[in-house]
Amino acid sequence: MRKQRFEWSFVVLGLVLTIYGGYSLIYNYANDKDIPGLGIAFLIVGVALLLLYFALFAISWFQKKRIVPNQEQLSEQPPMEETTTEEVEKPIEEETVEEEITENSKDDYDSSYEKYTPRERIAYQRNKSIYHSDDGSGYVKKVGYGSVLRIENNRILDMRTNTYYSIEGNIVSELGSGSVFEISGNRIKSTFGGYLYEISGNNVNKVYGGFYASFNGNYLQTNDLEYVYEISCSLNSKQRLVVVALLFGCY
Repeated sequence: MRKQRFEWSFVVLGLVLTIYGGYSLIYNYANDKDIPGLGIAFLIVGVALLLLYFALFAISWFQKKRIVPNQEQLSEQPPMEETTTEEVEKPIEEETVEEEITENSKDDYDSSYEKYTPRERIAYQRNKSIYHSDDGSGYVKKVGYGSVLRIENNRILDMRTNTYYSIEGNIVSELGSGSVFEISGNRIKSTFGGYLYEISGNNVNKVYGGFYASFNGNYLQTNDLEYVYEISCSLNSKQRLVVVALLFGCY
């Protein structure tokens, strides 16, 4: 806005000086008077200002004409951000597929018993009797990242730490360690702490904090959408509580 005002002031000043100087010269010439020096000066300055303005305007116009084709060429090229995103996401997808293949190879635990660490073998022997539920099995994937949990009936693998958890009754144990969570109705609590979360319908509430997240179809998301997870299977009420506790942790 200030630039436009300055340009108009520049033009008006040039016009005023030109008109005044030209009028003075014509008037004095028509009346046989001496040509005024001030009128000549005004005329010269006014014409100079107008010529300078039109010269600057022409230069600016040609520069804009050169910029427009360059912008059109750039718009035809694929955005750099999308290429970068594809380059970043591709390894993530490949890594996720590799993780799924590796984890799926563990489904027949008995036939590939020698592949596992001593800790996993001990945990499996201790908890073999609980791996019999007919509940859903699948993955929990963090959107834009990859799989973070693998669910196998009453056991859940936290793929971030390679830690197994089992659900036995109302007790959730870390395999090879001990009890970590306890389930009471629609609530889950830390074994050595207070209540953490409760699920009411599709809403996930912090017991001491209010509404925090919700289940929406195959997705679990916090109310501020900071965390969004995709669930590839149906979960029963206990599995839901354990998944929520593992994903969102204690507070």
